[in-house]
Amino acid sequence: MQKILIPILFLIIALGCQSQKEADRKEFVIYGTLDNAENISVELDELTTRDLIPLDSTRTDGQGGFSFRKSLDEAGFYILRVSRENTITLLIEPGETIHIRGNAEDLPLSYEVEGSEGSVLLAKLNQELRASHSRVDSLAKVFREIKYEDDFLERRQELDLVYTRIFEHQQQFVKDFISNNPRSLASVIALYQYFGNKLLLRESEHFEYFEMLSKNLSEVYPQNRHVRDLNRRVSQYKRNQLQRQMAEENLAPGNEAPEIVLPDPDGEPVALSSFRGNVVLIDFWAAWCPPCREANPKLKKLYEKFSLHGFEIYAVSLDRTREQWVQGIKEDGINWTQVSDLRFWNSPVINLYNVQGIPYSVLIDQEGRIIDKGLSISELEEILNDMLG
Repeated sequence: MQKILIPILFLIIALGCQSQKEADRKEFVIYGTLDNAENISVELDELTTRDLIPLDSTRTDGQGGFSFRKSLDEAGFYILRVSRENTITLLIEPGETIHIRGNAEDLPLSYEVEGSEGSVLLAKLNQELRASHSRVDSLAKVFREIKYEDDFLERRQELDLVYTRIFEHQQQFVKDFISNNPRSLASVIALYQYFGNKLLLRESEHFEYFEMLSKNLSEVYPQNRHVRDLNRRVSQYKRNQLQRQMAEENLAPGNEAPEIVLPDPDGEPVALSSFRGNVVLIDFWAAWCPPCREANPKLKKLYEKFSLHGFEIYAVSLDRTREQWVQGIKEDGINWTQVSDLRFWNSPVINLYNVQGIPYSVLIDQEGRIIDKGLSISELEEILNDMLG
């Protein structure tokens, strides 16, 4: 009996050790010392693809020391904070032991990190961004100093040019950062980095970086939630581009304009096709859109000039509320056909007519075929003069 029990005991011990090693591999440890941080709160949040989730908090000791030990299934982003604005971002892999030093009074500017390759990369990204922001702050100071001088407009143009160069420098840094680190999740943070209130990289202009990063990270982190989110965005952008391409082909001059049937302000459905026999301007606008409101008086003059000769306007509003929409109609004295599903940019007509911005218009002939798109008021008047004048 004893000969049987001993191997079983060894097996139980071995399995226990294996489970402990597996748990250790999934854990991460953050420890460090902060200057000017005696007995203060230090918080750790997880940055998911959609939310910032509080994870843990601790208080520093008399020397500013702190530590966290947490279980982790996959690499992810975490925010270490000593106050609302005084934060740093960490990229943590399972099993990492991360050491942080810094000044609690300005953690982003002063911190140093060891033991985490991804977090070191994020520190370099943060350092360059802060340097660019510092240069912009210097520009803002000069702007305030010259604001009331006689040559202000001329010097402002010079400042604008310098700001553009700073922005382009930071943009190029991010491009190089992603190109040099295509298999690091740190590049995901770089990909979505803002400068002021403007994204440095946009899918419409820099899609190759989104696609490259998606491909490379999928090979390293096929199941990671941040990578799956990036893959989803890349796939969605490709689908949207294909839809836009198909829409543009369908909207080529000479093709029949796609049908629209939407309710007017009284809730009665009005079909675009009901205006066959007239030259019709499909006008995409909204009461909240200042350029649209500026264009309405000019459209009104054209409508008064050509409406008796077979010209109609079928205006599709992208407003969100009936009250806002009707108020805009009333204020601008609009007396042509108005329709809307009040779905803002989620309206199906957006993709149907490939509307990228408003005001936007499509001109169709008496048979419902497209003449042209995106016309200025002067171009529209010239065409109407030729057709109806």
